[in-house]
Amino acid sequence: MAEASHQPLPAIAPEQELPLSYARTLSWLSLVLVLLTNLALSFFISNSARETLLTKQKEFGHLLMENLNSQIFRRFALPTILARGRIALRQPTQYEHLDTVVKSVIQGLPVARLRIYDFSYLVAYSTAVEDLGRAGLSSSNLDGILHGGGTTSTIISSFPAWQAPFRLPLKPGTFVLRILAPLKGEPLPGQQDVPIMGALELTQDITEDYERVLAFQGIIVVLCLLSSVILFALLLILIHRAERVLSERMHKNLLLEKELHSNERLASMGRVVASIAHEIRNPLGIIRSSAELLQKRADKTDRGTARILGAIYDESVRLSQTVNDFLDYARPRKPRQDLVDLQIVLDQVLAFLESEFRLHDFTVERDNAKEPLFVLGDKDLLYRAIYNIFVNAQQAMGDAGTFYVHLEQQGSGQDAQVVLTIRDSGPGFDLAIIDHIMDPFFTTKDGGTGLGLPIVNSIITSHEGSIVLENAPEGGAMVAITLPAAELPDKQHEES
Repeated sequence: MAEASHQPLPAIAPEQELPLSYARTLSWLSLVLVLLTNLALSFFISNSARETLLTKQKEFGHLLMENLNSQIFRRFALPTILARGRIALRQPTQYEHLDTVVKSVIQGLPVARLRIYDFSYLVAYSTAVEDLGRAGLSSSNLDGILHGGGTTSTIISSFPAWQAPFRLPLKPGTFVLRILAPLKGEPLPGQQDVPIMGALELTQDITEDYERVLAFQGIIVVLCLLSSVILFALLLILIHRAERVLSERMHKNLLLEKELHSNERLASMGRVVASIAHEIRNPLGIIRSSAELLQKRADKTDRGTARILGAIYDESVRLSQTVNDFLDYARPRKPRQDLVDLQIVLDQVLAFLESEFRLHDFTVERDNAKEPLFVLGDKDLLYRAIYNIFVNAQQAMGDAGTFYVHLEQQGSGQDAQVVLTIRDSGPGFDLAIIDHIMDPFFTTKDGGTGLGLPIVNSIITSHEGSIVLENAPEGGAMVAITLPAAELPDKQHEES
């Protein structure tokens, strides 16, 4: 039904590599930077939490030591000295008295073990009876404590602290806080120096608290990593979306650029062709009229001369039509804005083609609206557009076929449209060339100009309409022309 070309249009160049490699590199660098920053921040926060916990534990131990010092001095040391004259923990009664005082202070508190060392570095008292009288259980700074040193605290672990996150869950006693303080009482009246009676060693199992800190640290690290991944994913999505939009715009720009170059070439060619066609149209008219005149005057008995004159006349007519096609496409005229009943135009086209259809066994099945369908436009141009569609369809079907014509109005008011659908029983459009059928000079006919459908498209678009070419589901080619419907006053509508 449509014309096609022996030489396809130049293919569109493939999309060039988008200049977004720096964006991808930047996204990965940003991921690394965010990860490092979040990891550093998470470790800083978790270490701060750990240090805070340890500091609180040490402060608690120091307060407990001060309380033990005070309670041992007031409730045990002072009464024992006043009653017995000296302290001798080897005596069962004194040891039990001290044990009662210590246990009353540490009862319910997280204390693993409490020891008291004398000046010979032996364990004089311990909450664990097996430690009594043993030496070598104290730390190296016990000597400094016994000779007036201050309270010290140390965290003892069975393995390096950095391995702790990889050994969860931790066994009890993995991390132990040991506090060593001098055992001294309160100054007596008239005395300034406080005598040191020994050294207190307090041991606390902080493994459970340390494990909570590690869990808190793990949560912070995981949340930071998760937030980093989410931020990176969002950044990557934005980059991919920007890349896709840029790719589409670049592709459209390439298409527009090629279309612009093609239009420039076609415009230049059209001007040249129009100039040439204008120059040869008048001589062709003279040749055609002269051949027609000679045909009438020729002797009927001279059949050879008659055939030659007939061929000259037919070819001049064909060349005149070709010249008119070039001129119509190169210099399209502006359509008039008359009220045109599209049903009447369709009737006139089919009436003109009726004899040709009967000669080649073509039939027409129409499904028209009951009321006139008016559009604003040029009746002659619309006639020519519809005529060209039928002629192209007839040539595509061959010697016989059926046309299915449907004319209707869609919508109402200002959005109303008149739609003319013409479907044939031919082979339909070739899908390989359907996108180029509307291109000028695009033809598969040996004697065609490739301007039939482009002229039809130019006429329809000049009437603010549209034309769609496609293969019908029932088979065959289908052309749908859509034109804005004209709004008629009731009075004009009744007169028409």
